Amino acid sequence: MDQTPWIPVSTSALELGEGLRRTPNGARWVDLVNGELYAWAPGGGAPVLTHRLAEPLGFAEQDSSGRLIGAAGTGVVELLSDGTSVPLADTGLDPARYRINDGAFAPDGSLWFGTMVHDGSDPDGAVWRWDPASGAVVRLRGGIPIPNGPLFLPDGHSVLISDTDAGIILRTTTANPGSAEEFARAPGENPDGMHVDPSGRIWSAVWGAARLDVYSENGERLAAVPVPVRQPTSVLVTGDLVLVTSAASGLSDPGPLDGCTLTAALSEVLP
Repeated sequence: MDQTPWIPVSTSALELGEGLRRTPNGARWVDLVNGELYAWAPGGGAPVLTHRLAEPLGFAEQDSSGRLIGAAGTGVVELLSDGTSVPLADTGLDPARYRINDGAFAPDGSLWFGTMVHDGSDPDGAVWRWDPASGAVVRLRGGIPIPNGPLFLPDGHSVLISDTDAGIILRTTTANPGSAEEFARAPGENPDGMHVDPSGRIWSAVWGAARLDVYSENGERLAAVPVPVRQPTSVLVTGDLVLVTSAASGLSDPGPLDGCTLTAALSEVLP
């Protein structure tokens, strides 16, 4: 695969790199199954490992008060500056069978996140909502074996959720998450993490396809951007850069960049 214009920000391959999020100085991401959180700033050298949990860590994002909140294990934690974590809420699922996956803060300050089966048993995925004010965790919808996202769109009420196994990106709303319509389809492929850029374009990492799809707000595919990793997992546009995480998990013959986090100039990958 052509490695231009993508450059690895580190040479350390992650088992399941995921969860890209913008920070004031750069970005952070996780190695999900190993419970690791990394932070990186352009021009600041190699990524820094800031936290290592004893449970899977799907993503970490600051809330409106500045607390660093993560979806971890089968619930929600606060990640402290000393590298430790404090449990905040839990789904009550059996961690031997289930783990968290992706998630994001909603415009109202609640945290939406997905869970999935990780022990090889029958698929059973769901999307949940945690309310920081009450501490309540509510199951919003099931029937999605591997939910990725959600992605909250700039209109303040539309939500995209990747049904990764089915190859579909669903569109729902904050008011009625139990009802959804098809936003986009990648037949025979697996849309993973998503991001909406400052221009309103929706980026989707396509697991197993070595590419990113870029959509309009109406679900029209505007571009297919190749990446030099087979399993891209999440994508982030920050300033004039695009970042992509990837996974080495399950690859019997990983390439030199599989599992790495990559960066490229936005103008070079989407002129």
